Amino acid sequence: MNNKDFKNVSYDGLNSLAEVLESCMEKYSTYSAITDKYNNVFLTYGELKEEIKHFATGLQALGVKKGDKVGLFAESNGLWMATSMAILKCGAVDVIRGSNAPLEELHYITAHADCKGLILRDEKLYNAMKPFLEQYRLDFVIVTYSNGNLDVTNVRSKVYTHQDIIRLGKENTFVPVKMDRNDDCSILYTSGTTGNPKGVLLSHENSIYQLEVVHEGFLAQPGENTLQILPIWHSYERIGQCYYVSRGCHLHYTTLTGLKNDLATYDIDTFMSVPRIWESIRLGVYQKLKQTSPILHDIFDFAVKTSICYKTHRMYGERRITNKFSYNALSTIRHRIIRSFIKPLHVLFSNTLYKKIKKAVGLSKIRASISGGGALSMQDELFYDAIGVNLRIGYGLTETAPVLTLRNVSDKNFLGSAGTPLPRTDLKVVDPQTFKELPSFQKGLVIVKGPQIMKGYYKDEEATRKVFTEDGYFITGDLGWLTKQNNLVLVGRLKETIVLSSGENVEPVPIEEAILLSPYIDQIVLVGQDRSGVGALIVPSKEALEKCGINMKDLSSYKNSNILTDIKLENLIKSEINTHIINKPNLRVFEKVKQFTLLNESFSVENGLMSATQKVKRNKVFEKYEQVIGNMYK
Repeated sequence: MNNKDFKNVSYDGLNSLAEVLESCMEKYSTYSAITDKYNNVFLTYGELKEEIKHFATGLQALGVKKGDKVGLFAESNGLWMATSMAILKCGAVDVIRGSNAPLEELHYITAHADCKGLILRDEKLYNAMKPFLEQYRLDFVIVTYSNGNLDVTNVRSKVYTHQDIIRLGKENTFVPVKMDRNDDCSILYTSGTTGNPKGVLLSHENSIYQLEVVHEGFLAQPGENTLQILPIWHSYERIGQCYYVSRGCHLHYTTLTGLKNDLATYDIDTFMSVPRIWESIRLGVYQKLKQTSPILHDIFDFAVKTSICYKTHRMYGERRITNKFSYNALSTIRHRIIRSFIKPLHVLFSNTLYKKIKKAVGLSKIRASISGGGALSMQDELFYDAIGVNLRIGYGLTETAPVLTLRNVSDKNFLGSAGTPLPRTDLKVVDPQTFKELPSFQKGLVIVKGPQIMKGYYKDEEATRKVFTEDGYFITGDLGWLTKQNNLVLVGRLKETIVLSSGENVEPVPIEEAILLSPYIDQIVLVGQDRSGVGALIVPSKEALEKCGINMKDLSSYKNSNILTDIKLENLIKSEINTHIINKPNLRVFEKVKQFTLLNESFSVENGLMSATQKVKRNKVFEKYEQVIGNMYK
């Protein structure tokens, strides 16, 4: 197969996502498809296709028909793909949410989406939802992982296990369903920062389009090993798994606690994740080296800094600097000369130190990797580029199914950008007030048209109207600018912009990223809306606490106040802010952090202050620490 044929993918004649993936499963029937040792699921593509057929036939026997809504509440697992595609094969719509979501949210979704039935991950979720199930007369409830001993007392619906449906499917014959690409495919509920979640209604065309065009940017090959760790109910992981299946890859499922061992065990070729995980891998490398040998730690740190220097001069020489409008010929030559002197050291480190580090971490076989679901810090971008991990960036939203832009693996890697728009995607940067299109290098609001844009928010016409312009562009709510090469550079969310009492606008993300370069600051959220200056809520790192002689056990004494009050620690953090904030390009006087408060609790998924893709929920943070923020400005 030549490279041109390999890049171009078309699914003409196939009208549903299930049809597309089943055709691919047939093509790769002998290849390994699923390895989920945590749930004891091991399937080839031929076996996966059979699983889908039997489960879909079983659903038809329960009365599931085209257009019905079936709730699928589960975290990522080896049977999720079979269950989801079986729903779609029936012409029904899978209503997707995680099994770890708040019960009230699952209750709301069940009612709002008019679910005909529910498929729940396990007995734990079934038992937790049982009080709600007693209120509904659903046609069925299916529990994926169960020993069969389910208490059905007061439950008004028929309750089945996954294997019950498989047996039912084997006893019946599937009746084909006529589908159209514009038919409803999935409803993904977004976890809103306020109020109830909105249901994003996607068509089959939204997802099929992604599978056709994303391949040109990633080039996954049959038999490649992947590692799945993200929540499957998030659009990024969902389309990622569908893409891997369409290319005949071998999907390995892992957990946060199992990630480290599984990366090293499975010889992973390609890996999709979020910024927080890429950051944790980098920090884990440094921490392990420091514990093992401080000298080796310092050598590795010197090596990385040397390689970053080499790569930076190389980017200048190749005219590959994201925020550079034009290049001086003499300057380009100078960078090439400097690069040539540093190159031998970089090559030496690559062939020795980096090779050993990557093998120990499990990144030695990585052909290509993707970070999405949030902004990856430049520190992480430079680190992985330096040690030779081909890490690319994608950008999108749940409402865009999700990919809008991608830094293609075969193209020049412009660090700091989110890549170029996908084919047939009309992306513009406009003035947020006038919606007039802006030229390159000018910051504005990102709006977009394309085959991946959602049909709308389910049963919410008003909310749908608010996110579309009169001429049909979807308003992403993100701020950014386009380079001369049409790479999109994101700088924050329109709603994240802090407007000071002086009227000055502050974009928090670039400032936060600059300050987070400090090893003593673990998390930070800037505040200051309608205030006199910029403030910050800061979670200090373990290293900061140790440096100031604060034992982790001592933190319990601060639990009632939520804040840390230690003069030595405050002085350390103040010094770090002043040292690292200068890394923010074009820092303006009013953007400097004037005051801050140290928190004794991290922002996490568990306490509701971070999303499943490790993005801070700013509104939730502001709400929780409203009084703390107020006291900061007294």
